[in-house]
Amino acid sequence: MKKILIVDDEKPLARVMSLKLNSAGYSTSTVFSGEEALAAVSKEHFDLIILDLMMTKKDGFYVLSELNKLGIKTPVVVASNLSQKEDVEKAKKLGVVDYLVKSDVTLVEMVDRVKQYI
Repeated sequence: MKKILIVDDEKPLARVMSLKLNSAGYSTSTVFSGEEALAAVSKEHFDLIILDLMMTKKDGFYVLSELNKLGIKTPVVVASNLSQKEDVEKAKKLGVVDYLVKSDVTLVEMVDRVKQYI
């Protein structure tokens, strides 16, 4: 079973994403901060990371930078409410495979996009 790490400080949304992905046949782990995300990837292998960018303390851009420094090549799909062109470009330069604006995509569409990368 493919494992997905969900990183989002909006706990209700993270839990709903987890339930939807579980029902689609994936195993998920959910963390609510950048620090927890980095700790999780240092202990466990994931096939995909779904990452929010706007989080307190260590944001998603920081997590992406650290993943690169650590040489972790797990594909990352950003799911954020940031929709500015500059944010999208910055995330893509940091290596994300896809960028989803939460308000523009349904959970079904998100699962379909995830399937492309696993």
